[in-house]
Amino acid sequence: MTYSSQDSSLTESDEALMAAVCDDSTEAFEQLVRRYESPLFNYACRMLGDRIEAEDVFQETFLRVFQHRARYRPGAPVRPWIYRIATNLCRDRLRTRKRRRLTSLESSTAEASDSWPVANTIANGNPAPDALARANELEQRLKAAIEKLPIKQRTVFLMARYQEMPYNEIARALFIPVGTVKSRMNKAVTYLLGELRDILP
Repeated sequence: MTYSSQDSSLTESDEALMAAVCDDSTEAFEQLVRRYESPLFNYACRMLGDRIEAEDVFQETFLRVFQHRARYRPGAPVRPWIYRIATNLCRDRLRTRKRRRLTSLESSTAEASDSWPVANTIANGNPAPDALARANELEQRLKAAIEKLPIKQRTVFLMARYQEMPYNEIARALFIPVGTVKSRMNKAVTYLLGELRDILP
């Protein structure tokens, strides 16, 4: 398969781009990296709570995608494969933290403005100070609660809610049954609602 710079990244599927990558197309690889740059970085950032580590995971993920391109089966869904690599890298880093007895995730000091969408519920303009304060508190409480989730539940929750991945795709990425995905999601939502019950409207 040949890949031309004239091709549009908006019309090429992930699978078509990956097929071109398997044929050593650097242009297709760059298109794939750009396509996942924002969603995959934000996913890693939420998993790890640290932008620098998230950037490392993003770069390492695509390094492995390119290094192991020969293992890709033509036509196989690309997104679950990419997120599986990123998830495993995040888990490795979290295990390293645990071994070092770090008791909490490092907070990001420069979180992207759209990383946690709760604040987007405030109308544009000049919201009342009390409304802004409540939204900020909810945003921070939600972030902290997500970071407290067990890693397996956190992974499923972030994939479903923030990456908008369907359950069958999450199951494929994590090598687990769809029923297990639903169970972990239900447990995560139940926990988060419990943590935020005093602030939710």
